[in-house]
Amino acid sequence: MHSDASRTRIRVTVRPRVTSPGRHAARRAPSTTRTRLVFMAVLASIAVLLVVFQHQFRDLEAVFAAHLCSVITPTLAAPGAPIVWFGLGTPNGFGLEITPDCSSALLIAPLCVLGILLMIPRKLSLRRVWAGLAVAAALLVAGNMARIGLIAEMIHLYGLGAGYQLGHLVLGSLLSIVCIATSMVALTLIVTGRAANWALRALPHARRGVAA
Repeated sequence: MHSDASRTRIRVTVRPRVTSPGRHAARRAPSTTRTRLVFMAVLASIAVLLVVFQHQFRDLEAVFAAHLCSVITPTLAAPGAPIVWFGLGTPNGFGLEITPDCSSALLIAPLCVLGILLMIPRKLSLRRVWAGLAVAAALLVAGNMARIGLIAEMIHLYGLGAGYQLGHLVLGSLLSIVCIATSMVALTLIVTGRAANWALRALPHARRGVAA
């Protein structure tokens, strides 16, 4: 076969599509900023609601504590008041009032403010921040419930005088400090992604243990 050199050769060239990362980043930036602002507004609203409706929140805490402690001793949450009655039907029955200073709302509201500050750096993942805040809040609520049960047990063992002082001022305060520290550690590990890395590292070891 002979090729005709006089024919016009058609050259097909493909131009690579060059996209400007700055342009796309500029397009995505407003939506990301809006999302962060919305989440920050939600956290601010939660903090304000906890302060404004702290009485209703304490009522819920009393009901929750009464249900948990009813497994051990007869309890009842007073209707319309943040009071948990222990030892109902016994001569040593007493009631514990959940005051604003003893409510977990006092800890969750600053936690929301901390969450707002964590959402300002754009390098932090919003999902991790939300997950860390949820775990930290759950630990704070659980710790407060355990504190109420601890105070009630100390009163049951040592009476309203010494038992209340020991449970509220000493052991209860230590338990609160431990729970706050634990919640902050959990929040830090989740936000920085170290908790997920530790879980991935521990997963092969767990599988080996099951297989063995």
